[in-house]
Amino acid sequence: MSVSGMKKQLHKASQLLNERLMGAEGTKLDEDFLKMERSVAVMNVLMVELMSRTTELLQPNPAFRAKLSMLSTVSRIRGQVRTLGYPQTEGMLGKCMLFYGQELGAASEFGGALMDVGGALQQVSQAKDALDVSIKQTFIEPLQGLQRSEMKEIKYQLKKVNGHRLDFDYKKRRRGRGAAEKVRVAWDKFMTSKELAERSMFVLLESDVDRISPLSALVASLLDFHRNAQRILLDLQSGLQARLTAASNKPPRRFRSEKICVGGDHSGNVGFYHQPSAAAPRSSGEQSTVVPSRLDSPVSSYADSKLVLNQPCCRAMYSFTPKCDGELDFSEGDVIILTGQVDSNWYEGTLGDRSGLLPVSYVDVLVPLPLP
Repeated sequence: MSVSGMKKQLHKASQLLNERLMGAEGTKLDEDFLKMERSVAVMNVLMVELMSRTTELLQPNPAFRAKLSMLSTVSRIRGQVRTLGYPQTEGMLGKCMLFYGQELGAASEFGGALMDVGGALQQVSQAKDALDVSIKQTFIEPLQGLQRSEMKEIKYQLKKVNGHRLDFDYKKRRRGRGAAEKVRVAWDKFMTSKELAERSMFVLLESDVDRISPLSALVASLLDFHRNAQRILLDLQSGLQARLTAASNKPPRRFRSEKICVGGDHSGNVGFYHQPSAAAPRSSGEQSTVVPSRLDSPVSSYADSKLVLNQPCCRAMYSFTPKCDGELDFSEGDVIILTGQVDSNWYEGTLGDRSGLLPVSYVDVLVPLPLP
């Protein structure tokens, strides 16, 4: 800084101290100018607050926001281009549900419902990521551009107005030789800077269309997100209602302990019984039996069970009431002797002294029919 520049700064500081400490009265700006200056100050604070609150709306967790900001800064320093997305809460919950739904398996209605809800929440998370990008492009970035250009320029011009005013008031107060010309030059500079600042503030405050457009884009982005989320959740609700209806109409199943069949010989040795093949029939010395429960026995079963898996048979998973002649009536848990298979949908079987057709989907085959 030159010597004349330093002197001018000292003169301004002297005038400011006189006004603040000694009560000296400086040149008053007109009321319209002061009103516009106050409005611009409000807008400056508003821009900062709007961007901060909008970021909190999109990314509510401050710890994750700080982490993403730090990683982004490190990437820029290293010259890397890394785009890290904010971990949406819907996505994390959906991932949890998908994992445990797969663990339970699709055969479980609850597991299937978990996977449906998890997939829907993942879609909502993706829609929220799209909302994040849309709002940043159409709302936050225009505000940042306004703050970096027009607001910054007005702030600089107001600073010049205040500096020229202090310079003018100092020279007016310190009259001396050639002071009139210096005062006139200082006055011209003051009025020129005031006019430039006034014009810039007027343009900013009158451009309501440019200020409303980002707000309209914000509302449009939010509306689009909520429409997508509503569509996803309505589809999910329909699917869950269908699962609920299917689970309600499913025949109830009763708990039945599995019977373990073992084979033994006359020597008293006990072993697990396996269905013999046609090429290797059991010897006459072997017999098939069910070992009753004993305190010292590693194999337990019900004492009254006489189930012997030595011929093709199946267990009924659901009760079945015949609708046509020739069909076999049975209850859940009944063990049915299989005598043949009509097609891929029907078996022939015997239960006690009754015989008939039984649906394949209602039974669990324990010993399959021999291959034709």
